Amino acid sequence: MKRIAFFGGTFNPVHTEHRYIAAAAVKELGLDKIIVVPTFLPPHKNVFPAKSEDRVNMLDICFKQDAELFKNTEISDFEIKNGGKSYSYLTAEHFKSVYPDAELFMLIGGDMLKDFKTWKNPERILACAKLAVVMREDCSVDIKAEREYFKKNFNKDFTLLDYVGKDVSSTEIRTRLAFGIKPNGVDDKVFSYIKENAVYKPDKYEQYILDKLPEKRVVHTANVVICALKKARELDLDNEKVRIAATLHDCAKYDDYMSYKDFSLPSDVPQPVVHAFLGAFVAETVLGVKDEEILDAIRYHTSGKANMSTLSKLIFVADMLEEGRDYEGVDVLREAYEKDFESAFRLCLKEEVLHLMNKKQYIYKETLNAYDFYLKD
Repeated sequence: MKRIAFFGGTFNPVHTEHRYIAAAAVKELGLDKIIVVPTFLPPHKNVFPAKSEDRVNMLDICFKQDAELFKNTEISDFEIKNGGKSYSYLTAEHFKSVYPDAELFMLIGGDMLKDFKTWKNPERILACAKLAVVMREDCSVDIKAEREYFKKNFNKDFTLLDYVGKDVSSTEIRTRLAFGIKPNGVDDKVFSYIKENAVYKPDKYEQYILDKLPEKRVVHTANVVICALKKARELDLDNEKVRIAATLHDCAKYDDYMSYKDFSLPSDVPQPVVHAFLGAFVAETVLGVKDEEILDAIRYHTSGKANMSTLSKLIFVADMLEEGRDYEGVDVLREAYEKDFESAFRLCLKEEVLHLMNKKQYIYKETLNAYDFYLKD
């Protein structure tokens, strides 16, 4: 009896971890064939993926990197041809009909195992295929409890692979690609295809940053976007608002405010803070951003102020803690950021004030107001 696995996902874009997971499945399950199935439109995600043709081509390039191991690999367009939302039970039934005598596996990540019970018709998937589960770093799943649930509710079990995958963020990869930065986890040939075919084009905000800022500041901007987006869901914030605010926070970093005749700078704003106020003005008048919460987040990302919105706090903190920052104590602040956002915000605000005091620099009144509001006690 042949052993065949199908491996679904948006692959938006495919990254090397996808290949490592597939390789582990081939070896550990003794597969005769693995079928990689890009979705047309995922039912549980709001991000519309890159064009189907590009995702198929990138998969083909990626899996050809190890031709011997993946010699019996197929890139299937079944879900793409079906169109609409891609449901796994239909895919499982399709491959069961194509390979009725095979032992069929469905390859999924550990994070999907937790949500599997909420999928559409999970029992129909398990009637066709056995789940093969690959855990990822930092993915907490109670395997014993999941096995008990499967036994009780489906009278089935699943196979847990030994391989533990790295925690790779497709959002982080797409962010770097939009800013023209080669991400870790995307091999050279796939990256070349992405660039040559403009698969992940910058939007008007990203393009403005690319046109206005030097490379080092572009990298910083991408890092701030990534850092902020990691917390957006936890803080119940709108991803798009977070992305725009983070993208534009330094949009006027190197501009001369005197060249904007309609811009009025508030009194007593110190030079290091001017770009934040000017950035809010540019975001509104040049780029058409009308959302006051976004504009406020840009305006006060350097100084802070009293009674900040959660979005403003997030951009303030992400600007201080993005992965490119390297100063004494930053690791302590990042650890706090992972554990409790509000505590991390207060620690970052305190760090900012102490830094200015130690440098004997002028502290802007809004920063002092923020300190009194959040840290006076």
